[in-house]
Amino acid sequence: MSLILANFPSLTGKFAVGCYDIEWKNKHYAADNNRPPSAKSVLMRLYYPANIKKDDHKANWITDSQYAKALCDIAKLPAFLSNWLSGLASAKKTRFYKDAEILDGQKRPFPVVVFSHGLGGNRLIYSSICSDLASHGFVVVAIEHRDGSASLAKGIDDEWIQYDNVPPEIWGFRHHQLGHRVSEVDLCVAGLDEIAAKGLHKANAPNFKGKLDMESLVMAGHSFGGATTMLALNETNCRFQCGVLLDPWAQPLMMMADKQVQIKKPVIVILSEQFTFWPDNFESVKELIDSSTCSSQSICLTLNGTEHQHQSDVLLVLRYFTLFDFRSPFQIDPVRAIDLNTEAAVTFINKCIASPPYSKKRKSTVATSTAAVGDANFGFTRVIKKSRLAA
Repeated sequence: MSLILANFPSLTGKFAVGCYDIEWKNKHYAADNNRPPSAKSVLMRLYYPANIKKDDHKANWITDSQYAKALCDIAKLPAFLSNWLSGLASAKKTRFYKDAEILDGQKRPFPVVVFSHGLGGNRLIYSSICSDLASHGFVVVAIEHRDGSASLAKGIDDEWIQYDNVPPEIWGFRHHQLGHRVSEVDLCVAGLDEIAAKGLHKANAPNFKGKLDMESLVMAGHSFGGATTMLALNETNCRFQCGVLLDPWAQPLMMMADKQVQIKKPVIVILSEQFTFWPDNFESVKELIDSSTCSSQSICLTLNGTEHQHQSDVLLVLRYFTLFDFRSPFQIDPVRAIDLNTEAAVTFINKCIASPPYSKKRKSTVATSTAAVGDANFGFTRVIKKSRLAA
């Protein structure tokens, strides 16, 4: 199977990583059409530094073949190919361990990164960057949004929520989805507060009590998840210390007639070369960064040779299929792309949060000194705005 779907690369941080799925219900939920949308429940996968034991097993990449089939449907693959690839994807092993115990004995709790997926994504297909961040000493919480934007989402009663398949530029619909997404982010943080304080009272659940640093919160997202991140960082009482925006889809925010979006925290924007060549979105990103209250502490970078899916697992596991696709101008090794994205994010986050985690010292493939964060020799080209980190 490794000759068809490529293996996941080794994690770059010093910690082994575990994962655990949590369904967190809103204890104060009340349906009211006259109030802003509120999430009834949120499904999330936690990636965290782990203590691996002999009987722990590596997690499967896809937890149910229906997730893989939904991705194949979006790609419009024929049924026979979809069924074949879905079976392979469901058996594919990752580099992290399912339900492993969270690492104990650390001097301080782990900073927390909340991650929002893009259109056609889910909580599983950003496992490489989420687990790699966790290997550097973060707890990363990947939300599976139930607004219809996921390729497939597991509902509260185990029903499947299908992809909406609505054209992207139906702005009113996207704004409704963003409202729902931010309510899921809010519920996620509320759930994490309780989990950090009291732990989980479930058999065989990792002991998260006292292990989550809820004062060092980071919001991150890819594409539509980048828009979700920017909207979350727009909230008046925002608890996040900074944001990580991977190929943010900024246009839905610019099209909001009833709200002026202003990012209130420092952000790092990591653009693929493909998204940099999308002028309307690029200018929207630039405008949002320039108008941010923390614009002098924010930075935007472009990674040469990459396309939009270089920031997810998709090209990583399919890299043997795309190896000889000379039609695409975006030819960077997907493993290197994930490594560069992770290192950029870790470097920026550690400069922004109060208590950065311990991180493995290694020979870097990109410059990671404080001075280099705003420089072109960071492994990226176009810099929209240098931050004070570059001073």
